[in-house]
Amino acid sequence: MSAPGSFTPEIDPSTLRPVAQARILYADTDKMGIVYHAAYFRYLELTRVELIRGAGLPYTEMEDAGLALPLVEIGVRFASPGLYDDLITVHARLSLVTRVRAHFQYRVVVEPGDRLGLEQTVELLRAETRHCCVRRDTGRPERMSPLMFERLSAAQQRGAASS
Repeated sequence: MSAPGSFTPEIDPSTLRPVAQARILYADTDKMGIVYHAAYFRYLELTRVELIRGAGLPYTEMEDAGLALPLVEIGVRFASPGLYDDLITVHARLSLVTRVRAHFQYRVVVEPGDRLGLEQTVELLRAETRHCCVRRDTGRPERMSPLMFERLSAAQQRGAASS
């Protein structure tokens, strides 16, 4: 049961595309070699930054324009533990873009051959992050620039068209 105000992401994996890969670092695991749950947030951030970059909008350009997309909400459903030295693939898409919000959906997996002895894909988690556009100097909500909105909307549409 979810706490009031929390959410569990409902994600159709067929709507996502591979965006980033990363090898699980020893520093991201516990004493048993299992990925610490909060360490996944860095891998989601890596994927989100690459997805935005792929839309023609390096995050540094947003910052140079005085804008940022801070995380305001996250929902995660863990399915299986990631292990030290796994090569993970993060599939993602922009699921919502408005003038002040952007939502991203993710699926983190280990593919056959990316873990010793693995013969079929293992899903580690599904997640959704929700972000709002703010002014960096004040932290107050701000509408995206027309160019930023156009590029993110186009990336959302490309993602929807590929599903």
